[in-house]
Amino acid sequence: MNLVKLPFLGAIGLALGACSVSAVPDHLARPADPNARVPAATYGSVTAGAATYRPAEPKDWRELNRRVGPKS
Repeated sequence: MNLVKLPFLGAIGLALGACSVSAVPDHLARPADPNARVPAATYGSVTAGAATYRPAEPKDWRELNRRVGPKS
């Protein structure tokens, strides 16, 4: 039964995906055109969003359990 459903669902997904219309940007539609507008290149830091995890002192596990446990 599952072997029949999988191709059927895949065919439905492909059919619905083919119905969607989206505009293709000029820089993708005409890559050799020197007059095509392209998005500006921006700098993104490699470490953007990274958090530092420094060693910490041990904490009281009973208090930590109370803090994350169900509230009564």
